Order: sequence, then C-alpha cells, then structure tokens
Amino acid sequence: MKDTFFFIFAISGVVIGIGLPATTLFLTWIMPKSVIEQYVKPPHFSKFESVAYRHFPSSYIRTMLFSMAIAIPFFCKIRQFGDIHKQVPKWFNIVSRLYIYVAWGYCLFWVCVFVMLVITATVQQ
Repeated sequence: MKDTFFFIFAISGVVIGIGLPATTLFLTWIMPKSVIEQYVKPPHFSKFESVAYRHFPSSYIRTMLFSMAIAIPFFCKIRQFGDIHKQVPKWFNIVSRLYIYVAWGYCLFWVCVFVMLVITATVQQ
C-alpha cells in the first residue's frame, strides 16, 4: 500500500513540475489583449509592475493574479479590479476557473499530503 502511494506521490510531483508551468504558459498565451491593456496600468499596478508584467517571466505572475481575481472574488478587492469576471470573455472566465480550481487545487492537495506525511513520520520517531 505504501509503495503504491509513494509511486503516485512521485508521479504527481512530475505532473505538477511539468503540468503547472505548461498550463500557466498556455493561459498566458491565450489571455485576451483587452484585459492586459485595461488592467495592467495604474491604479491596479505600479508603473514598474505595469512594465514588468507585460514581459516574460513576470507575465506568469500577471496570469496567476488575473486568474485568481476571476476565480476567487476576494482577490478582486486587493488590486481593485472590480467585476473583472464579468468583463472578460466567458471562455477565458471558464479556463481561468479551471486553472485555479484544478491545477492549483491539485498542487495544494499534494502539499497537504506531503505535510501530513512529514508530521506522521516525525510523530512515529
């Protein structure tokens, strides 16, 4: 049982290591230019961030910020995006929610499993 679990855990590490950057790259590539032009400027971002988030590699951070703001309304208030989920195309809204809920949820699940394994290994000693 433990061997199967650790095998699945190792495979998940590979999936996360390859899949998460690949999905982030894909989402960055399909992000509508209208969203970038409308929101990547003051007052939502500083002048430095406005320049930096338009180029690789910080464009990944921009993608995650917008996806979080679309999927979880609480994050809209932090950057004052307003109703960004209503202003983006429906397909991008759905893809962003899938990205946050599935990809990042999968990562969070395995991080929690790893922490539980460390805690149980520490307690058993």
